[in-house]
Amino acid sequence: MTFRCLVAAVCFTSLAALAQDYNEQLDINSMFVKGELYIWNRISDFFDILRCGIGGGPGIGAEVALTEYAQLGAYTANVKGVDFPHFIPPLWLIQFYEKEPILNTHEGRYATVAYGPERKVSSESDDGAHFPRDPWDFRIQLHVALIHAYVSFKGAEIGDLIAGFVGWDPSDDDIKLDPIAVRRPVDQFGRGLSNVLFGVFEVPANILRVTEAEGDLPGVTKGVGLGLWRFLCREAVGVIEVVTFPFGWEPIIAPEYIWQKNQDSTWRVYRPSFHKRY
Repeated sequence: MTFRCLVAAVCFTSLAALAQDYNEQLDINSMFVKGELYIWNRISDFFDILRCGIGGGPGIGAEVALTEYAQLGAYTANVKGVDFPHFIPPLWLIQFYEKEPILNTHEGRYATVAYGPERKVSSESDDGAHFPRDPWDFRIQLHVALIHAYVSFKGAEIGDLIAGFVGWDPSDDDIKLDPIAVRRPVDQFGRGLSNVLFGVFEVPANILRVTEAEGDLPGVTKGVGLGLWRFLCREAVGVIEVVTFPFGWEPIIAPEYIWQKNQDSTWRVYRPSFHKRY
């Protein structure tokens, strides 16, 4: 009997877990967040393909490389340079949100000659005083007078981009879901839309509430003023929530809606924050 009860308990627990997983899979907020991350990661992979940089200082020379096994060029330079993710500065935010360095600097004297797979570097060169070189990059560098420019086509990132479309991340650089923050973008959009459309009803609602609690005169004075203030707050917050709905914040205003079950009469405004799972 005890064994049967144990088996039944295990089966029930397993079914409950499966049902919970099924519900989580069908949760529209989770689906939306996963879709956001999928699009964001593909954009990031695309911009990882082409990188560039610029430096300043005396020097001369050029170099072309079709991977490290097919190089040709020579240059000498004494520069301070910086390389950055790609050619579109506003989208450097991708690296910022991925907590990757946006700008990498180098400085010093460097002299090199490259032919085929061979590279000779002057013994007087400073360590790390050159633009980055990855083995499979297609790279062009040109130094004329005081300007040193660099463009790198990262072939390996093309494979990472293509693989990303089927959910594979060879470079292991995709943003992952935060296990602590719970984002509910669909809820935020609906809440923001409700605030924009129905925020005006804060005025009569507060007139009635203050009148009931304090009398007619406070109702048409304090109630009107309080209602107007809360109406303006709901409208402003509603616009913010609609525009920023992909973030999936917790409610900024409490109560969340003007009319809802078990509504607390205490009215508060919070700073935007994510739901937390502890």
